[in-house]
Amino acid sequence: MTRAILILTVILGLAACNDAEAPVSRAKAAPPPTPMSVAKAPARPRGPGAVTPAVPPAELQEAASVSQLQPMPQLNAKVYSVSGGDPAVNGLVTYLALFAGSADGWRSYPLGDYAEWRVVEATAGRIVLAVRQDTAGPDGNILRRSRHVHVGFAWNDGSPPDAVTVNTTP
Repeated sequence: MTRAILILTVILGLAACNDAEAPVSRAKAAPPPTPMSVAKAPARPRGPGAVTPAVPPAELQEAASVSQLQPMPQLNAKVYSVSGGDPAVNGLVTYLALFAGSADGWRSYPLGDYAEWRVVEATAGRIVLAVRQDTAGPDGNILRRSRHVHVGFAWNDGSPPDAVTVNTTP
C-alpha cells in the first residue's frame, strides 16, 4: 500500500513538472460559470414534474420584494432592502431589522433610500453602512454622493428598542 502511494506521488510530481514547463497561452480564458449559469444545460428530466401551487399573497409578498440582504447573526440583526423606490435613483428602500424572538419575529427600522449600500462595521449597538445616494442634477444628469450612515441601538432587557438613531456623515 505504501509503495502504491509513493508511486502515485512520483507520477503526480512528474506531471506537475511537465505542466510547469508548458508554454503559457496568452488567450483570455472564459470566466468560470456563475452559480446561476452552466456551460451546458443538463438533459431534460424524465416524466412529469411536481405541480407546485403559488403561495397565498399575504404569506410571502414582502419577501418577494427583498433585493439585498446582509445578515449579522452575531447581533441578531440584518440590513435589507426592498425594491420599491425609483429604479433609476435610490431604488433600494433600506431597513435594519432586529430579532425580537420566535414569538414576535423581526422588528424593522427604516434607514433610507439608497442607490447602493454595504455594511462596513457591525458591533453590538452600532452598524455603519457605506451608501451612495443619487439625486437629479439641474441638467437632468444624475449626481452621485457617497456617505456613511451610522445606526445606533440598545437592547431593552433582551428586546429590540422602540427606535434606533440614524446619523449620516459626508
